Amino acid sequence: MLPETARRRRIDPARKIEEAKAGSERRAEQERAAAAVTQALRHAQVREGVDAIRVQREPFEANGRSAEDFAEGTRFEKHRLWHVEIEFSAPVQGPLTMGDGRFLGLGVMAPVIQARGIYAFAVASGLVGSPDPEDLAKALRRAVMARVQEQIQGSLPRYFSGHEADGSPARASHSSHLAFAFDPAQGRLLVIAPHVLDRRPPAEDEADNLAILDRALETLRELRAGEVGILSLRPTVMVMEEDPLFAPSRQWSTLTRYRVTRHVRAADARQALAIDIQTQLRLRQFPEAEVTAFECKGIAGKGLEGGATLKFKVAVTGPVLLGRTRFLGGGMFVGQDTASR
Repeated sequence: MLPETARRRRIDPARKIEEAKAGSERRAEQERAAAAVTQALRHAQVREGVDAIRVQREPFEANGRSAEDFAEGTRFEKHRLWHVEIEFSAPVQGPLTMGDGRFLGLGVMAPVIQARGIYAFAVASGLVGSPDPEDLAKALRRAVMARVQEQIQGSLPRYFSGHEADGSPARASHSSHLAFAFDPAQGRLLVIAPHVLDRRPPAEDEADNLAILDRALETLRELRAGEVGILSLRPTVMVMEEDPLFAPSRQWSTLTRYRVTRHVRAADARQALAIDIQTQLRLRQFPEAEVTAFECKGIAGKGLEGGATLKFKVAVTGPVLLGRTRFLGGGMFVGQDTASR
């Protein structure tokens, strides 16, 4: 709980439309709350420098609760409750509690291991039925491209657009541009940097592009997804060592359908798909795996698609995104060792 200066304006539930807050008012509330967090850190005698502070009423975790929910049955004023995320310039030793309610069980902070270059947005509302993950990934890509364009002058670099200067698709042995995906199991949209796809540190020019991407996605809260509708988004934090898309696992299964990169002569469709996956694993420098393909079929205008399971001899860290549509969320695998926890 933050001081009175960080209090949000109350909206009458019966007059939500008439009393809706403009973006400038919401931004001002967040700025006051962030300033209050800085003051709370001083009171908690935390001396480390702060690189970033994020405050919001929505939870950072996909299965969390809104900040005001913690006021139920207490004397705490819900409009002074915020969820807070702090990025320090150096590690801070716990336990860390802060805010006006720190002696009453509020403001307890937990460490988060978050790889830079992974942006996750939970779909808070607007998602109806079971839309095509590739369609949602394309809508997210368009929205991100538009926001990045506002940040820079001239044409979009390959890192963001996935195209060379002449407009042709980017071609490289390593990942060179952003991937966009929809995770149907957890109802979230993902933007994944190329160095994360390749499980390597970012290059110097990639770090510069990440700074641009940070600014472009800072206020992304809505996605216009064509026929799917208008989706309300909220940023969410992933715990990397527990997330089934990223945590180490020996067995992985397709969450979205895999599309072959090329057609090979094989005894049947399942064998052709398995051969293509094995080729992609070698190209992406994954360990050798036993591949079992299933539910394979040719799609007019797209090619051979199907599902598959991968069994490695050692645990492999994600993400595992393979195949022709991997930059649009196709061929996304989920670790079975973590998914079953």
